[in-house]
Amino acid sequence: MKKILIPLLLTSTLATTVSCSAKDKLSQQSSIPSANPAASIMLDASKDFNQTNLGDVPYYQDKNNDSLAIDARVLEYRNLFAKASSTFNGLTGEYDVTFTYVTEEDGEPLYRLLVNNQVVGLYRADYIQLDKNRDLKPNTHVWKGIRLTQGDTISVESAAHTNGRIPEHGGTAWARGRWQQVEFTPVNKKQTKPKLRPHQQPKREYFSQHKDLLVAQFDSKPDADDIHAIAALGSMLAHPDLAKVNYVAVAGAFGIQDGEYIDSPELFKLAFGKENLGWTDANKNKANALSLITSRVRAVLKQGGNVWVQEAGQSDFTRDWLEALIAGGMHQSIVKNNIFVVQHSKWNETKTTPEDLAYVKQKTSYMAINDGNEAMKEFNHHGRRVFLTPMYVDPDTKWIASAVSEDNNKQHARKLWQEATNIIDKIGFDAHYSVIPKGGVDFSDTVESWWILNLGHRAPSVHGFWDRYVTSVELDSIKPPKGRIAVVIDGNSPDPDDVGATPVMFGLLNQAGLTDRLVHLSHSCDLDPFKNKGVQRIDAKNELRRQGILHQLTGEAISLFGPFKNLRNFYNCRVDQTAATQDLTDAINNSTAADPLWIIEAGEPDLIGYALELANPSARQHVKIISHHPANDNSGDYFTWQQILDFGITQYQIGDQNVGLQTPMYPWDWAKEHSNKGIAFIWKMLAYAEQDGVVAFQTNKFDCSDAGMMYWWITGADNGGNNSATADDMKDMLLR
Repeated sequence: MKKILIPLLLTSTLATTVSCSAKDKLSQQSSIPSANPAASIMLDASKDFNQTNLGDVPYYQDKNNDSLAIDARVLEYRNLFAKASSTFNGLTGEYDVTFTYVTEEDGEPLYRLLVNNQVVGLYRADYIQLDKNRDLKPNTHVWKGIRLTQGDTISVESAAHTNGRIPEHGGTAWARGRWQQVEFTPVNKKQTKPKLRPHQQPKREYFSQHKDLLVAQFDSKPDADDIHAIAALGSMLAHPDLAKVNYVAVAGAFGIQDGEYIDSPELFKLAFGKENLGWTDANKNKANALSLITSRVRAVLKQGGNVWVQEAGQSDFTRDWLEALIAGGMHQSIVKNNIFVVQHSKWNETKTTPEDLAYVKQKTSYMAINDGNEAMKEFNHHGRRVFLTPMYVDPDTKWIASAVSEDNNKQHARKLWQEATNIIDKIGFDAHYSVIPKGGVDFSDTVESWWILNLGHRAPSVHGFWDRYVTSVELDSIKPPKGRIAVVIDGNSPDPDDVGATPVMFGLLNQAGLTDRLVHLSHSCDLDPFKNKGVQRIDAKNELRRQGILHQLTGEAISLFGPFKNLRNFYNCRVDQTAATQDLTDAINNSTAADPLWIIEAGEPDLIGYALELANPSARQHVKIISHHPANDNSGDYFTWQQILDFGITQYQIGDQNVGLQTPMYPWDWAKEHSNKGIAFIWKMLAYAEQDGVVAFQTNKFDCSDAGMMYWWITGADNGGNNSATADDMKDMLLR
């Protein structure tokens, strides 16, 4: 096994850092018009901004950081703007403006871009925490779509700022508003966007708790799903991780739809606090609501923050306050760059006044995301509204029951969901299209706040959301179905995820007390790994290495988590395909109605196909195959998935487990150097897979997604098993 070296990771919302050498190269460019109209134009802070004394306070040249800066040691220079100007000599047109500033751990300065003395861009530096490794580093922010005319005066302003975190001279240290350059790149409107691969998501901005505002707007007409969504958002905001979110909610933000409005002031008070502070009622007093939202939005924008609109309804109300904001003097480029409207529902769009929807899309950064009514499928782009979302709809009555249970120690969430239930019961909501009348949950609007707040793997399903934000009642228990379990994994295909998932599966069986149920395990089941015609491929050297590590880790995992008394042996399918096939065939032949065989298909289906082909036909009907991804089902070199089904087996497609179990590395930090050797080994193998290097999409990721099939089986399989496990669920079971 190769030595594992884990690189230092910088988790940050910062934009791409520009190296000093890259900056030096850029500084050699001229600011005169280029013969190539698509060429970028760079203005260097120290060389091209000759007028540096135009603000309330002066800039000085910070030669150590190659920047202009404010001497914040002078008390009078604090919280006032310095200003430097230059002339834009490029061609008239629309430009994306890349601004390079210097990170500072002692404060987050506000920067302003001006064209002819009018503010057209605002940005507050990201909070980098107290981190010397990230302090005083060049970093960039982009203002998109800035209209410029040759000869315009370009100005940059910044103000010194302290975050109060670093003591200095009896007070606190101040950031000096340092910046290095401004680059202008012509907008190419003819350029087509690159086609995304199935596992890819478009690039996006991220919500910052230290400077941004969440505006959550609910229509509550006529569907009661908004009532659930209000309770869900209130539950989220009570979580310690989201305690610093700046928010305001709006009731009655509806459009042109018919139906009755569901009034819920008590629920809004519980979820968002005092009226006209944490929330406002546009149905009761639209003028007051418009005034409050416009004022809150303007203040955040003026401070360099972004505004994120959870459009849990139609966009008519949004158009009204946007219009008031622009009429009040806010430059349209600031509105376009700093306001993000997030809409999950095509229906909401059709029930918005068409002119209002067009206005909102034109004036803001409008984000269409999936609607939250179906499970995320990274491999399927059909019908996708740009960004994937979880499925936040479920007909099961256990969710409400666990939320309002007296055993739920999350008292605030319990009150929210009890009030939501009371409201829905009182109005007699009985829409045939909804799961709510029969006791289910539908908080699909909440996928917008899930996306805005970048919750990702933390709440990838109703189960994950409930476990994290709503209830302390135990949702999963060990209740496997009758029968035995077989595991067939590849790992010798390009994706190394099986390296991490295999020891997790052994650990789950151990902690669940089910080691005697495992009767077959084989790895490297991609029988011809070089037939892969995909973008990601594996070469012969790496494929052989993978076989070796898989065999070694399987043996070590059996030693750590065993004994597995009914496991005759474990097999490398590439080395001993005949023995692996016979072992699985024997397990199939021993299957009966009272003792079926469950096969976890964690790789290509060919070995399973060969075993089924050899098995007694009467036994095949008692075989149940668990799958989570068509990349496995449809990748057979010798058997199609339809041929597998034709053997008469029962299939269980439980949904893509990558959604909750391909995560950043940090959710597994607890396992690193754990006193339990088995747990520490799991972390070691997850880390090995992360550093494997054959595929790029696993870099900085820990992926035990195939273990989600084992978790589903242990927690009930087709009788209520959890098919949306998270890394937290894995931790809970591995440590139970």
